Amino acid sequence: MVKNPKIFVLVVVLLLVIFFISFFSAQNFSPSSDEISHLPSGYSYWKTGEIVLNPQHPPLVKLLSSFPLLFLNLDFDENDPDLTGSSRNEWQFGRKFLFANDADKLLLLGRLAPILISVLLGFYIFRWASEMFSRKTGVMSLFLYAFMPNMIAHAQFVTTDLAVTAFSFITLYYLWKLFKTGSKKFVIYIGISLGLALGSKFSGILLIPILFFLLFVYIWKSGGGYFLKTKRFFSYSVLIGAIGFLALYIIYLFPTSLDFYLKGFRSVYSDITGSYYYYLNGSFSKDGRWYYFIFAFLIKTPIPALIVFALSFVTYKKYKLTGLEKQLIFIPVVVFLLIASFKAENIGVRYILPIYPFLILYAGGLTNLDWNLNKKVIYAVAAILGVWYVFSAVRIYPDFLAYFNEFAGGPANGHKYLDDSNIEWGQDLKRLRAYQIQHPETKVLYSWRKSSPAYYGIENDLFLDGIKKRWLLNPSGRYAINTHFLVRLKLEGSMTPDKYVNWLDLYKPIDRIGYSFFVYQF
Repeated sequence: MVKNPKIFVLVVVLLLVIFFISFFSAQNFSPSSDEISHLPSGYSYWKTGEIVLNPQHPPLVKLLSSFPLLFLNLDFDENDPDLTGSSRNEWQFGRKFLFANDADKLLLLGRLAPILISVLLGFYIFRWASEMFSRKTGVMSLFLYAFMPNMIAHAQFVTTDLAVTAFSFITLYYLWKLFKTGSKKFVIYIGISLGLALGSKFSGILLIPILFFLLFVYIWKSGGGYFLKTKRFFSYSVLIGAIGFLALYIIYLFPTSLDFYLKGFRSVYSDITGSYYYYLNGSFSKDGRWYYFIFAFLIKTPIPALIVFALSFVTYKKYKLTGLEKQLIFIPVVVFLLIASFKAENIGVRYILPIYPFLILYAGGLTNLDWNLNKKVIYAVAAILGVWYVFSAVRIYPDFLAYFNEFAGGPANGHKYLDDSNIEWGQDLKRLRAYQIQHPETKVLYSWRKSSPAYYGIENDLFLDGIKKRWLLNPSGRYAINTHFLVRLKLEGSMTPDKYVNWLDLYKPIDRIGYSFFVYQF
C-alpha cells in the first residue's frame, strides 16, 4: 500500500508509538471502574455461552478483551449466584473474579484488545487520509491521532468508547469507498463494520441514520431513473442491514430470541441514578448542561490540535472535496456531538470520542493545500505546533485520562472544571500503595468501592460509612483522598450546613499521587 520507503517507516513508527504508549501506560493502573464489570462479564460469556451480565453494553469489546483469559487456569465459579441467581450482580461477580485471580495479569491481557483496536483505527485514519488527499496527509493525520491524549487514555482500558469510535470511522470509510469506486464489495464491508460498531456500544446506533442518509444522497445523485434509484437504495440497504444483523447475531453468541439487541438497548440507563449531580466548572446540576461536551472538548484537547482544527475549518473553501465527501466527514461530528449534548450523561469527554478521527482526517488535509506563504514560515510554525503537541502527550504520561490543556491551567487544575472519567476512574491503587509504603501513616479515603484497595495492600482504608463526619470534622495525620470523592464532598458541602467536608476549598494539599489522589497533612 505504501510504496515510498520513508513514508512506510514513518507509518510503522507511528503505529508502534500508538501501541507501546498505551501498552506501557496501562501497566501502571489497577482496574478502572467499568473494567471491574466488563472484563469478568466477557469471560462469563465465553464460559457459559450466554450474555447475562452487563447487558447495558454490547458484548464485542468484552469478548475480545477476555479471549486471552481462556488460555489461563482461572478461578471461576459457573454456579456463582451473582452470575446465575435470580438477583445477579455484575459488580459483585466481577470483583470476586478479578481479585480471586491475578488481577493485574488479567487486566494487562484484557487491555490488549482495545490497544490493538486503537492501532487499527490509526491505520484506517492513515489509509483514508492518504486516499482522500495524499500520503503526506495520511502521515499528518496519523501523527495527530498518535499523540491525542483523549484517544490514548481510552485505548488503555477495557471499555467500549474507543471501539465504537474505531468501527464507526471504518464503516464510513467503506461507505466513501463505495461512493468513489461503485464496487459492490464495499457494501459487504460496510455491513460488517456497522455490525462491529453496533456490537461495541449502543451509541453506535447513531450510525444507522447517518449511513442510510448518506447512501440515499449518493444514489439519488447518481445516474438512472426514479425506479432504478429506489431499487438500488433498497437493495443496498437490505444487504447492509442483513450483514450488520448477522455480525451482531454472531457477536451476541447466536441468541435464541431475535430481539436480543433491543433488550440490551432498553437496559442502557440501568446504571443511572436519578439522585446523581453532574459537575462542570465548579458547580453541580442534576440535569446536566447542553454545552458540557463542547466545554470538555475545548479544555481536554491539546491547544495545537485545536489550532489545526480551527485552521482547517476557516480554509474549507480551499479543500478540493465534493459536497458528499464533506458531509461524510462532518455529519458524524455534528450528530455525535448533538446527541451527546442533549442525551448523554455529563460524566466524560469519552462520549464524544467518535468525533476525533473525523476532525483529525479533515485537519490532516491542511498539508495538501496550496499556501501562499513563505515555506520557512510554514515549516517553523508547523515545527512549533508539532513539538508543543508531542510535549503535551509526553509530559502527562501515564495520566492521559487527566489531560487538560493550558486553557484550564493544565492537568493540575482539571478538578476545578470536570470530574469522573475526565480525571480518575478508580485506577490508581498501585501508585497509592507505592506512596503508602513510603508514608505508612497515610490514611485513605477512596470512593470507588467496587474495586479492592485491600488486594493492593492498601492499609488504613477509611470506609465511607456513618462515622464519616467525625474524621472530616477533626482530621488528624496524613490523608490520601481520591479526586472524584473530593469533588463529591464539595457538592455535599454546598448542600448541607456541614461546610467542613469541602476539603478542596478549605485546605491545601501537601502532595499528589498522579492526578487521582490529593494528600493532606493535619
